[in-house]
Amino acid sequence: MRHRILTFLACLAVGLGSSGAAISEDEPELGWFSSTELSLVYTEGNSNIDSLGIKATVGRDWKRSKVQIKLDAVQTNTSDDRFRVADPGFTWLPGEDPPPLTSSFLVEPPKESDVEKYFIEPRFERNFAKKKTWNVGASWDRNEDAGILNRYIGFGGVGNAWFSREDLEFRSNYGLSYTEREEETPDPEKDQEFAGVRLGWYYLNKFGKVTIFENEFTGNMSLEDRADYSLDMTSSLDVAMGKHLSLKISLQWQFNSEPALEDIDLFARVVIIDPSPRLPGSGDEFFETVTNGGAEIEIEEVQERKQQLDTIFRTALVIRF
Repeated sequence: MRHRILTFLACLAVGLGSSGAAISEDEPELGWFSSTELSLVYTEGNSNIDSLGIKATVGRDWKRSKVQIKLDAVQTNTSDDRFRVADPGFTWLPGEDPPPLTSSFLVEPPKESDVEKYFIEPRFERNFAKKKTWNVGASWDRNEDAGILNRYIGFGGVGNAWFSREDLEFRSNYGLSYTEREEETPDPEKDQEFAGVRLGWYYLNKFGKVTIFENEFTGNMSLEDRADYSLDMTSSLDVAMGKHLSLKISLQWQFNSEPALEDIDLFARVVIIDPSPRLPGSGDEFFETVTNGGAEIEIEEVQERKQQLDTIFRTALVIRF
């Protein structure tokens, strides 16, 4: 599937080149556009965190065609709490309390990757009738916290441009898709490759001269298992501070009806029950699980599905050209 996706993208690039050349001869060129959102968090001291988020859209408009590439990347590195380790050489007998550990050294764990989310989607769209379009594209994404190592989607379909004004825009699209996914924990109950249907819309409303509200939705459902679907919707509010600069807040919902599996440890708190306390060591003692107290022991490793809904809130500085 990966080779098919790459072949598809190569054909798309060739098609874009030929389409762009043809359009430039007969139709006025509207030019390139780009929008980049940047968010950065860095702390050092009692907490050690660095987080970088980049969300960008780059493309080109012609009178009847449009090509764009979306990129979304978030990476957060954090360090665990620091701790002390006793110096070597202290001794005590089994069953005794440790003596005062008067000398130790401080350990400050290094930063390690904690959150990794990546998404990229090239897409080409062209009008073929009044307010009607066709589109093709592909995407790749990774979300390790959600258990998704790689997910490739190729898609194509048609759409409607219901409104296309500077202050109001609404487009809808519907088509077919093909998905290949690789999850961190193999799931025998799910198809890793499947054909599906894809629905989506894009809505923009400009209030006054500086405020823009946007809403974008994409849904993808397996044709073989209609209970297996994913939804992705983002709402945002953008306030301009100049010709090329603005502040933006956004809220994104990502829903997977059948989330990935994860391996987790099953622990139990247990106490020893002795039915014959007057006969210690009689061999009839047994363990019993309790809610609090007792000793914590690891029983086994079990599988649990991850949460269906991920919510992402962002504040970002937007640079447009």
